[in-house]
Amino acid sequence: MGKVRISSIQLFMLLSGFLFGSTVILTPTSGAKNDAWMAILLGGAGGALLMWLYAKIAMLNPSKTLVDILRERMGKIVGSIVSVLYIWYFIHLASLVLRNFGEFICTTTLPETPMAVVIGLFAAVLVFVINSGIEVLGRLGELLVPVVPLVILIICLSIITAADFEALLPVMENGITPVLKAAFGLMTFPFGETVAFLMLFQYLNNQAKLKKVVIASAGALTLSGLVIFLRDVFVLGSELMSRATFVPHLTTLLIPGVNVEPLVDINLLISGGIKISVCIYAAAKALCQLAGIDDYTRLTGAIATFCVVLSVWIYENVIDMFNWAEKVWPFYSIPFQIIIPVLLLLLSLRKKPGTSQN
Repeated sequence: MGKVRISSIQLFMLLSGFLFGSTVILTPTSGAKNDAWMAILLGGAGGALLMWLYAKIAMLNPSKTLVDILRERMGKIVGSIVSVLYIWYFIHLASLVLRNFGEFICTTTLPETPMAVVIGLFAAVLVFVINSGIEVLGRLGELLVPVVPLVILIICLSIITAADFEALLPVMENGITPVLKAAFGLMTFPFGETVAFLMLFQYLNNQAKLKKVVIASAGALTLSGLVIFLRDVFVLGSELMSRATFVPHLTTLLIPGVNVEPLVDINLLISGGIKISVCIYAAAKALCQLAGIDDYTRLTGAIATFCVVLSVWIYENVIDMFNWAEKVWPFYSIPFQIIIPVLLLLLSLRKKPGTSQN
């Protein structure tokens, strides 16, 4: 069997799809209200820096996964313990996105269907995709992810006549603090979550392009997030946006004469599916490395099943889900997204005896 490889375009599409993830239905910067555009720009810049950090770690440790890097740089025992924590983090993240998907579909499209059924069926399809290999996932991303910005554009053009372009005023009414808090939240969700790609970066066929790919995908999400926010705030206003559950869904309901709500469902299926797939793949691959198992597909079904159970159990209701995402997740993620990666970068920059400088 030849070595698994994906192109820079495929990695860009996977990263972009991952970043879109749940952000196509959630509004991580809603706390900044009509100043959220500033939070998006600041969070996007910080997020690009985080993604550059992950790419730099990968380039300093060529052909190695996150587990390899942790065990080599921190020692086998400590590195293995930290790897287990990352496995939990990837599983937890997949479960959260599954719950986002289930809440949205059961709220807007299939209110009579049990959430466990919706989430379980979606997970079963994703297991098939994951087991087909990372190259297949890359080709699917290349084919489907371009649909996401196209849908965003269609919705924007459909609702432009209802826009109130004064909705951004007044500027900085509540000061800079809400903007900074929202920007930090955006850094951790979704940019910092791309730390999972440290299990995938090794597959890029041209490692010299890695930094450009991650920065381009961060820029694409920042631009798209800005467009989505402007679309929603011009139509709904910041006060209604801050109180709404699923803002993009509410926006589509205001489009006269046509039902574009299924387009939001399609976006979530594509982007959420890619994000969950990457997380489950990363968890399965990492666990296989620790356990000495050659075939990661032996674990994907069990991991996905656990994710489904965890996703149903983890929140009591949709309000609990939003509170966790806004108030707990950014701080819970700091060790995984910032502290450990910065430590890995410093350890990777330190030349080991008997090794050549990367």
